[in-house]
This record gives sequence, structure tokens and C-alpha cells, in this order.
Amino acid sequence: MSDQTQRRDANEISKSILQTTESLFSKYGVENVSMHQIAKAANVGQGTMYRRYANKGELCLELMSENFHCLQVKTLQSLADLKSKPVKERMLALLKLHLNFLEKHAQLFETIHSFITCTNNAKPFYEKAPYIFFHQTIRSLFEEAIAKKEALPINADFTAHTLIASMNPKIYNFLRQKSGYSAKEVIENFNKTLLEPLFIEKQ
Repeated sequence: MSDQTQRRDANEISKSILQTTESLFSKYGVENVSMHQIAKAANVGQGTMYRRYANKGELCLELMSENFHCLQVKTLQSLADLKSKPVKERMLALLKLHLNFLEKHAQLFETIHSFITCTNNAKPFYEKAPYIFFHQTIRSLFEEAIAKKEALPINADFTAHTLIASMNPKIYNFLRQKSGYSAKEVIENFNKTLLEPLFIEKQ
């Protein structure tokens, strides 16, 4: 078998796994579907399955990769459209995009977070491309705000990590499902509590 044929077969197997995963998740819910069920439904062996995806979080992340890419494109476009606006306004736009994305994909996001951050043999979520992108984007916005004296002289790197941590999918789901906050109220309170105090009000 040629290398090209092997690559094509491998791609077809991965495509089959992802299509099966999406179908099962839609039908039964993310938490109610196991890796064993997915492998069986996709007609692939357990070894083949785990060689491609170490855990369900990795599988979810692969399934979400296109959505993450779209979010990244929207973020860059939004920041470009608002480049003449104060950093605080751009930061709020970034926050809204991220939380709206979380609202739409909360269950998958929570599974990704749980499996990747809590599994010893998996690459930590903070080393994944989506996390790195948002951390660098938020940090650079804070650095710009500090340089322009629009924000307090905070540690931009640390603050970026902290803000992302505060958008933990489990906490977001708790606020929405258990505490009764609407998606709009989550954004408003996040902004009022965590963003606004960091910026300097112009006199």
C-alpha cells in the first residue's frame, strides 16, 4: 500500500470518527456518549480510536476546530473594524464574541475543558491553539491600554490568564443553568466586575 493510499485511508477513518461523534452527540448528548460507543458505531478498533484521540476532550477539540477557526476569524475582523476605538471597547467586543461562542457550544466546551485539563497524558488546554490565541490577543490589548494610560499598570500576561480562567465552561454553565443568569446578564456582570475596574475613566 502506497503512502498516499495510507494517508487517504487514515483521513477517511478520522472523518468517519468525527461524523459519527457529531451524530451521536446530537442524538444522546456529549456526556452520554463514550469513546467505546463512538468506535463501535464508526466501525473502528479501540486501538485505532485512541491512537488518534487520547480522550473524549481531544475528540471534541478536533470536532470544534472549524468552529474555533471561525471564532478566531470573527475576532480578528471585529478588532480590525474597531481599531480606532478605545481598548476598553475592543476588549468588550472580544468578551461578547467569546461568551456568545461559549453559550452556543457550552456542552462541548465543558467536555473539552474537563478531559484535557484533568487527564495527565493529554496536552493541557492552555497549550492548545485556541487558548494561546485568546491569551495573546487579550494580553496585547491590555499592553496597548497600559501604554496609552487607558488602563491601570497591571500585569497584562497574568490578567489575560485570569480573565480566560474566569470564563471556565463549568462556571458559565452553572451561572446560566443553576443561578438563573441570562447570557446578557453574564456579559454585563463580567464587564462590570472584571473589566471596567481595570480601565481608567477619562475626566
